[in-house]
Amino acid sequence: MISILGAGAIGQLLAHKLTEASVDCQFIVRDETDYSDNWQLTENEKVVSRTIASSIASEENPLSLVAVCVKAPQLTSALSSIKHRLTKDSQIILFQNGMGHEAIAQQYASITNIYFASNTHGAFIENKQSVTYAGSGLIQLGSLSQGGEIPGWFKYFETARLSASWSEDIKTILLRKLLVNAVINPLTAIYQCKNGDLLSNKHKARVLALINENQNFANDIDLKFETNLKDLVVNVIEQTANNFNSMYQDVNNSVETEINAINGYLLDLITHYKFDAPHNWQLWSDFHISFPPLKAKAIERAKSFDELQFQVTQHSGTERPFTGTYNQHSDSGDYICACCDSTLFDNKGKFDSHCGWPSFDKAKNNKAIAYKDDLSHGMSRTEILCAQCSSHLGHVFDDGPTDTGVRFCVNSVSLNFLKQE
Repeated sequence: MISILGAGAIGQLLAHKLTEASVDCQFIVRDETDYSDNWQLTENEKVVSRTIASSIASEENPLSLVAVCVKAPQLTSALSSIKHRLTKDSQIILFQNGMGHEAIAQQYASITNIYFASNTHGAFIENKQSVTYAGSGLIQLGSLSQGGEIPGWFKYFETARLSASWSEDIKTILLRKLLVNAVINPLTAIYQCKNGDLLSNKHKARVLALINENQNFANDIDLKFETNLKDLVVNVIEQTANNFNSMYQDVNNSVETEINAINGYLLDLITHYKFDAPHNWQLWSDFHISFPPLKAKAIERAKSFDELQFQVTQHSGTERPFTGTYNQHSDSGDYICACCDSTLFDNKGKFDSHCGWPSFDKAKNNKAIAYKDDLSHGMSRTEILCAQCSSHLGHVFDDGPTDTGVRFCVNSVSLNFLKQE
């Protein structure tokens, strides 16, 4: 029995194809009143109805094999909902976009029982229990554990019409897909366009710049693909030209996106290998300025701010020099965003620049800062914002006296401080 956790487009497609191949499968759902047993698949303009069973997450019977088809941001809550049904022998197949999901899955299963799926089949939901098969692709499955045998359940995917294959190097396949998605997904959200529009004259230069940077990164870490990255990305864009991808749909539905699992994971790799990637960092900034995930929290908290703090954080104001609480502050600890509590800087990066505002020569977490051109007041500067809530922090300059050569000039009222115990 294959249990499918997540009745989205890919979960439903998987259930239909397995059922069609006479493979026993069931959905795992939170509430039995949410769904009936009747599910519909539209393929080549033909509608087929199938009876597919459901199991309530709160049930007690153990689950032997679970295909987890929820999106990356829901992975923790989804696995937590069935943790009481997972045993030491339970096996999990992760279908999420992006990478790094094993860190979450290992809280619920042994790494030797965790498998990964790279899916390129296209599908979209017509309504809650109806899915349309939009384009044939393939599913590549594998494990990060070295030397393991192909699991017995793989034959079920082979018999279903899913073009399934087993890979001994699933990590490279996942990285390849990551480098493709890291270009296409956030750009379509930022530009509010279909995939195919990325090849228009208006956007193509940026697409090619990101592809080139990602290809250079792959070369730098000796990551080899059978097809060069440019051809891979362009081919995906052309094959899905009329699609609005999931990240575009998520930002327009005010749903948490997979940006952390895709671009965030890539930037962590880039940082680890000390690779210079200005286009990827700018993409991260642009996305978070457009769609700050904690903006609502910041707006609500700002209601309690005094006039100065509200003006600075919400309207890019500036406190008077030498008046801020943290200008001459030297305690050990972290400086966090006053609007959403995201960690921004720490005392290790702080120095006295004698400019009248708290100064730092580096962020504690580079992904926590977003950058924006500022041409106000007759000057050309780079504004810095909290990437999570888009609140104004200050500006960054390249006149820093330390080894980094950078000076983050930050308003004290944009910060709170957590002292190190």
